[in-house]
Amino acid sequence: MTNKRISYVALVAMTLPWVASATPPAVCNAASSPLPAAVAANGAVAQRLVAEERASWNLAIQRNAGAYRAFHAADFITVTGGGVVGKAASEASAMDAQVRFDRCALSGFDVRLVAPNAALVTYRVQAAGLDHGKAFRLDGYASSLWMKRNGAWLNVFYQATPASRQ
Repeated sequence: MTNKRISYVALVAMTLPWVASATPPAVCNAASSPLPAAVAANGAVAQRLVAEERASWNLAIQRNAGAYRAFHAADFITVTGGGVVGKAASEASAMDAQVRFDRCALSGFDVRLVAPNAALVTYRVQAAGLDHGKAFRLDGYASSLWMKRNGAWLNVFYQATPASRQ
């Protein structure tokens, strides 16, 4: 369950207060890190999509289901080690109250405009916490495909790959 759960939530992609915990939930520290020059050079669209990717993680970690779901297109999918997961299952996994993030860092963002209304966002994810009572550490690379539909940028695809242990 841990690998599948982390693929859904942590490597995406993640909003109710933490169950049985007085400690506030962790948020990804990426909000204060500077954007790489390549992202800044891509302009306002790239900066917006990085901000939305960061916000998506924080909303999932905070279990804010409504706001988290608003980032996803109706045909959103996540690719995991177990296969392709549809929107409802992916979002439900991200809201799992039995998963807690104690640390989360997003870095190395790159945004590539692949079409006038499509952009690929890639970055590194490093996180740690508890998944159904078991400690986990996450170190991987994530990619999200965002598309502009009816004037709004929506995430249509997410995949994460574990970093190699060299």
